[in-house]
Amino acid sequence: RQIGLAGSSFPETLKKFLGRRKGCIVMEKQEISKRGFWEILLPALFLSFTFFIFGPLELYISNIAEFWFSLGDVLWPSVLAGFLVCMLLFLVGIFLRGNWREYYICLLIGVGVALYIQGNFVKTDYGVLDGRAIQWENYTSTAIWNTLLWIACIVLPFVGRTLFKKQYKTGVTLVSGCVLLVQMITLGTLFLTTDFSKQKEGEVHLSAKNLYTVSQQKNVIIFILDAFDQRFLDQILIESPEIADLFDGFTSYSNTSCMFPGTQGSMPYIMTGQVYKNEQPYDAYIEEACKNTDYYHKLRDEGFDIGLYTTDRFLSSEMKETFLTNAEKEKIPVKSPVSLEKAMLRLAAFRYFPHIIKPYVWFYSGVFDELKAEQAESKVVAFPASNTIFYQSLKEDGLKLLPDQNVYRLIHLVGAHPPVYMNSDITIAEKGKATYITQGKACLKIMGEYLNQLKELGIYDQSMVVITADHGESSTLGAFPIFMIKEFEQHGNLKFSETPISHSNLMPTIFNALGIETRKNENTIYQVNEADDIEREYYWFQWNTVDKNYMPDLLEYQVTKEGQLYLTGNQYTYQGVKTFAPYAYEIGSEIISMDFDPRRYFLDGLASIESNGQGVYWVWTWGKSGRILLNVGDGLEGLTGNFVFSGIYAPPQKLIIRSGDRVLYDGEIFSPEEIVSFNIPSECIKNGWLTLNLEYPNAISPESRGESADYRDLAFLFSSIRFYENAG
Repeated sequence: RQIGLAGSSFPETLKKFLGRRKGCIVMEKQEISKRGFWEILLPALFLSFTFFIFGPLELYISNIAEFWFSLGDVLWPSVLAGFLVCMLLFLVGIFLRGNWREYYICLLIGVGVALYIQGNFVKTDYGVLDGRAIQWENYTSTAIWNTLLWIACIVLPFVGRTLFKKQYKTGVTLVSGCVLLVQMITLGTLFLTTDFSKQKEGEVHLSAKNLYTVSQQKNVIIFILDAFDQRFLDQILIESPEIADLFDGFTSYSNTSCMFPGTQGSMPYIMTGQVYKNEQPYDAYIEEACKNTDYYHKLRDEGFDIGLYTTDRFLSSEMKETFLTNAEKEKIPVKSPVSLEKAMLRLAAFRYFPHIIKPYVWFYSGVFDELKAEQAESKVVAFPASNTIFYQSLKEDGLKLLPDQNVYRLIHLVGAHPPVYMNSDITIAEKGKATYITQGKACLKIMGEYLNQLKELGIYDQSMVVITADHGESSTLGAFPIFMIKEFEQHGNLKFSETPISHSNLMPTIFNALGIETRKNENTIYQVNEADDIEREYYWFQWNTVDKNYMPDLLEYQVTKEGQLYLTGNQYTYQGVKTFAPYAYEIGSEIISMDFDPRRYFLDGLASIESNGQGVYWVWTWGKSGRILLNVGDGLEGLTGNFVFSGIYAPPQKLIIRSGDRVLYDGEIFSPEEIVSFNIPSECIKNGWLTLNLEYPNAISPESRGESADYRDLAFLFSSIRFYENAG
């Protein structure tokens, strides 16, 4: 068969394209030597391998514990994508002529080197990709130098071609080949040294099986609404008091503390009662915690069908197989290999692309969980589950009765975790319209639908329901989640209690209601009196992990009955326990840095410390007030405080600083160029301790200004806080 191409027959065209003459490839009168062939192929292979193969695979293997899919699911699509892009880039180079071909090769080399440097050597801290918006405006300096770096990488090959014309082509081959070789060796080493055993076919995983089943006898149902802070509930009930009518027989405990500010610490603790303090690798802790807990032995002995619907990693395989009816062994299929490859490439893009492009490839890691394909029997669903998917199935299919067994369900939903995407009426919001409050209202209405179906089935009295969160909003210390509970056969208007309880009281309260004996050192929520001088533990961390086998360093706090947090001086690291003098401040030192996190000195009123990854740190005030506590020692003649800002939100912002009843500073700040300096008389320092109360009366949220979904009341972006001793 003859296929026309520019008026030639197929054999003639093929001869032109592939014909050989004196060791040369001939194409349309242009000779490409074998050396020239490699000069085009190697840069194309270098660029495509760096981004499409090395990038996704290195990210996958280095973070293998975070992914539910297997190596094979990501390996072959990445190789195929890399091959196709390489061939496309190569063919473009073949068809270009003269200087244009050389310019093209320079561009491939420049972009390839820039991608390699950005992905492997540029370490900018954007925080965890957990859905929270990144404050891009805080990275101005990063945007400048990173853009200059990319320009330099791209321009350098063109300069080299101009200045070193003879050596240029050899340099192209050497650079491409050497960096390719380094990446291949690195990837090979990762393959040889990584334990892929957890990626075996048939590993036990959690499914949605029996998620919507309840019992005619007894039901214990625990909802974990991820990141639902008590402050959200307070605000919701102010704006929409009618929501309280959904919770017949419930009591809301507004002074509930959790154990950690993040899911990875809190969820295993809630389910096992075993706290993690970095004394061993995290996965070893999970195995040991599941082995040592007696919760599920007791529930099984009482005839409970047990279903825990949360992230697989938080439970051991043995526990899943032994106790849980929603444990499955079949491999979780990928919903769409193409969508998985797109997600991996977007993750790679966020790491390998220049800073100025990162906002457009911003990535929420929860996308991977949405790629789990459902199976007819087990209904494999990602947990924490989408609020909307859970609600749709609840409305369409409804709760089903399981007649012969009691039912214990722990159901982990997205809750108020960012990125927020729901209107108050449980619909998907337009981009930028949802807030933590609208999503919180939607979550509570979903809970209301579930409770209403219990009533329709006539089993509301046979049901004990707990609605809580694994942690509060972790942009602050995040220690106070919601906690609402309805006992068996309980009715009445929603009640409120300020009893200082914690998640440690959850299982004892459930066992007490079931008539199961609890341990001697465990208290129910009813055994904690509001006047008791109780001690609650809290372990704060920020995601800056050095060793991925462990959690980040854990700062230990004691939570008072009034809900105040005070450092104990213990820090639990993967290298052991470190101790320090709580709030001890060295006169003249700067307290905004990763070594001196300001939350070591602020009792409240501060968000998470942020960084541009290059040693520059800042932190926003959060709320209308804050408190600083400093152990400065005795014998001082007084101090001078110095506050330096990187930004002022919605200026002018008023700042008032008090020590007791004494006003030390009262003024409006219009620009971050202004430095606040104020005198602290010696009489403000009592027994070596200084307490400063800060007020930000004009603080306002970006949400209320219609700028974003950020609901935090912001005022000042601190870049430096120092205190100097006054001259005698």
